[in-house]
Amino acid sequence: MKQKGSQQWQDGYPFEKTIKNDIAQGYAYVVTLEQEIIAYVVISHKEEPTYKEIKGAWLNNEPYTVIHRMAVGEKGRGKGIASYIMDQAEEISMEISIFSIRVDTNFDNYVMKHILEKKNYAYCGIIQVRDGEREAFQKNLR
Repeated sequence: MKQKGSQQWQDGYPFEKTIKNDIAQGYAYVVTLEQEIIAYVVISHKEEPTYKEIKGAWLNNEPYTVIHRMAVGEKGRGKGIASYIMDQAEEISMEISIFSIRVDTNFDNYVMKHILEKKNYAYCGIIQVRDGEREAFQKNLR
């Protein structure tokens, strides 16, 4: 991310403890290529505390899926992996009758913001996370 000019995740985040917790809670997903992990994401149906307050407004207050910590490694870049992950999150969400997805990203994470635009996510406002503000997005699936 630093090479792409983003300030997001420049303090060692996501921490090993965070990833272990993702796995323990069953929210961690990976994409593999030739038995090598090339991408990681959290797809959670648990309410996100940092989404309770927003400078702006969410599209609705229905139950939602959260996408966090999406990272595509160098071997996965340029292969549409991020779009594939977003599609999978939608399928997983709809399978359990949740028809809304929320996600946030740093103001300078232009790659993620491009993906969100391409996947028709609506900009909803600004939220506060542990290390600063993030732009928040939502998509209704019905």
